[in-house]
Amino acid sequence: MNRSSRTKKATVRYALEAALIVFSVLLALFLDSELETRKDARVIGELTGHIEDEMRRNLAVVDEWLPYHDEVVAEIDRYLGSESMLQSLLTDNGIDYGRLMARGLIQDFYSDSSWQLVSRSEITSQVDFNALYAVSQAYLSQQNVNKTLVRCSDLFFDRDTQDPDQLVVSLRMLRSLLQELVGQQTVLQSQY
Repeated sequence: MNRSSRTKKATVRYALEAALIVFSVLLALFLDSELETRKDARVIGELTGHIEDEMRRNLAVVDEWLPYHDEVVAEIDRYLGSESMLQSLLTDNGIDYGRLMARGLIQDFYSDSSWQLVSRSEITSQVDFNALYAVSQAYLSQQNVNKTLVRCSDLFFDRDTQDPDQLVVSLRMLRSLLQELVGQQTVLQSQY
């Protein structure tokens, strides 16, 4: 075999080996990308499932407590309409708001741990914007409800709202806060 024939064969062999190496690298990159895409899809699915579960639990809290808070507003109106009922709220220690709310203000709280995890993850860039926006709006409304609950709770322990001379004003403030809470919970319920 002559030298030029050996050179051609070697060149073809090297070109073939180079092509196989390039193909192998490209195939490895493609497979890595596919595995990463599948992993991200699995993680998104898991996170979405956690968010859905959390929102279902939070909706159950709204469904339970919204009618109750509405009833408490009506109860406050009844007390405001009767001087003898107003006087029954007065104790030696101040005003007994517990008479207005047999079950307290709320026993269950709204959770946002799954949302906190998702919102801090880099994976959110791969989630549908409209879905992410709707979920973030629901959790924002939930924050507003939680803030109003804190304001209601703080009202019970405020020195001025324990003053018997401020009973009517305090009840009106409580009614306003609870009406705000009912409105916020109604919005939250529709967003869930």
